[in-house]
Amino acid sequence: MDLKITGIRYENIREFENVELDFANGSNDNPHHISLVQMPNGTGKTTTMNLIRTTLLGKEMDQDEVRSYQPSDFDAIEGAFEIDLVSSGEPFTLRLELDYEVGDHSYRHIKPKEVGGGDMAGHFLPNELNNVITESFVDLFVFNGELTEEFIETGSDEAENALKIVNFLNRLENQKNQIQQTVQNRQEDASVTTQQGYRNIQTRLETTEEKLEELQEKRDELEDAVEDHEETIEELEDRRQDILAENEEQLEKDKRLERKIQNLENELETATKDLLSTMRKPSRLDEDLNDDMEKLLENMKIMQLPKSTSQEFFTELSEGKNCICGREIHEEHEQEILDNAEKFLSEQDIGVLNSLKDNLRDTPDYESFDDTFEELQEKRDDLKQAEEERARLDLDDPNLNEKLDKIIEEIEEEEHAKEEKEDKLRRLKTNDKNEQAEFGLDWKNNIPLCKRKREQRKEELRKASGTVNFGKKADILEDIFEEFIEECLKSMKESQIEETNKKLERILGLSKVQVEDIDNSIKIEGRDDISEGQSLSIAYAYLSTLFEDSALDVPFVIDSPAVSIDYEKRAEVAPIISDLFDQLIIFVISPERESFVNELQSNDIQYTTIHKTDTPGKIEKHLDKDFFMDFQSEEERQEAA
Repeated sequence: MDLKITGIRYENIREFENVELDFANGSNDNPHHISLVQMPNGTGKTTTMNLIRTTLLGKEMDQDEVRSYQPSDFDAIEGAFEIDLVSSGEPFTLRLELDYEVGDHSYRHIKPKEVGGGDMAGHFLPNELNNVITESFVDLFVFNGELTEEFIETGSDEAENALKIVNFLNRLENQKNQIQQTVQNRQEDASVTTQQGYRNIQTRLETTEEKLEELQEKRDELEDAVEDHEETIEELEDRRQDILAENEEQLEKDKRLERKIQNLENELETATKDLLSTMRKPSRLDEDLNDDMEKLLENMKIMQLPKSTSQEFFTELSEGKNCICGREIHEEHEQEILDNAEKFLSEQDIGVLNSLKDNLRDTPDYESFDDTFEELQEKRDDLKQAEEERARLDLDDPNLNEKLDKIIEEIEEEEHAKEEKEDKLRRLKTNDKNEQAEFGLDWKNNIPLCKRKREQRKEELRKASGTVNFGKKADILEDIFEEFIEECLKSMKESQIEETNKKLERILGLSKVQVEDIDNSIKIEGRDDISEGQSLSIAYAYLSTLFEDSALDVPFVIDSPAVSIDYEKRAEVAPIISDLFDQLIIFVISPERESFVNELQSNDIQYTTIHKTDTPGKIEKHLDKDFFMDFQSEEERQEAA
């Protein structure tokens, strides 16, 4: 799939009365590799970016949005914005027409190779683009600067979504999501011939799904709240460290105690998990029970249980014409065989007994846990002592001590609130049967139990509609989709992280900003905060890697790519951006030229400068590189003076 932008035109759009930007390289449909468009602030860079996105998507606009493009410096009752495009060698134009009086808008599309020019009403995209040009995807190549933060922001899933979109995994997700809808449609079609009970079951299923959605929303809210508490605790700890920094001895003691507390907490967590895992084997807990299990295994061996001949063997035998001994089976023989078959186990029973026998063979011996409990208690005591000692740290200055006490009090309050929410989260999310029983949980207050209840009611619905087998096959297909998407995403993430980090090392050098993981958003290794310039560098490196080997060949349109990046880093970012796409359209302001424009690596760069004149609506356009490099806006000249 390929798409190129060969030109844009404005008619009565804000500052522009009639302006055309031509990105084509000569008379052919191939655009310049890099088209630099220098526009002073306030000239229309953001307007242009928004109009390109809107027109590509054919978005609906309300009256206020339409009228926001009406010129304020000269009269105009109508306006228009056009984009000239080429896809698979076929040129076409999208035109957005604006009626400022009515506050209305409409789209037209033009195919110059068609007879009569192919000027038709309505928005149009070639078939190969229709399923790809979505808002999320357009934001990646007509780059939405807000994505820079959202790629890295915790709780945002834009970075992972971008990976899915460029590699078409989002299409697979859409297909997966349609499976249950297909099952539902089949059920509804079948329900015409079923009893009224179908509607009751369907209502119960809908109630369960609504409850599940409610519980998941509650989980998300609690997870966000826990994150907020963690951030607040971190800020309070920083303030506490700042106060302690005025007393080096106490600060060192505080850090030592903090390390000790962290180590003890880790040891306790590991030891507790190991203990719980070990205690799940009943034979370890009770000596008599261990002996009974050994006796059961021995008796099963003596009695040769389970017998290899199953109930099903005799049932199948009764249905045949002749017995295995060669005699003909009459009706009375058939009944006798069936009656005696009940003395034998079914194949399912045999399977259960074999599984039990295997487990009994692996039964671990009884052991006492007294020493383990004692060690755990000692660690808890050490942890409590270290926490109390850390809280008692004292300073010479009474005012600082008061501030320190207040911060510690606030930290304790935040930690208490965080623990309460974590406890609620645990009850919502636990899939442990013992915990579910201990807390008295059911499908109305526990997500895993609610999911099971939903599956149970889905099964009831399928039985009522006669679509049981169809539904089971749909579940299998859904699982296949899910597993495939997860495995693909895992592999893509590993490759994406590795290649992105190589580029970041080139750009940021000693700053040592590296991607640790892509868990919805990008996680930075060992860094809680990064500068705006570093964020941009990460976004460019990430996008560069994303589109490097992609089957999607689209232009990259960006506004002010280097304004937030340090001068010394711009020279490293410029080559990365140069290699991003086959076509780049870059809107810049004059302060960005230094250490950036000259470092762009291409033999095909077009330089365009646009600036206002004293006549409202009239814009001057220059295509000279020297003019581009020397240009200063009126505001810049005034500042220099």
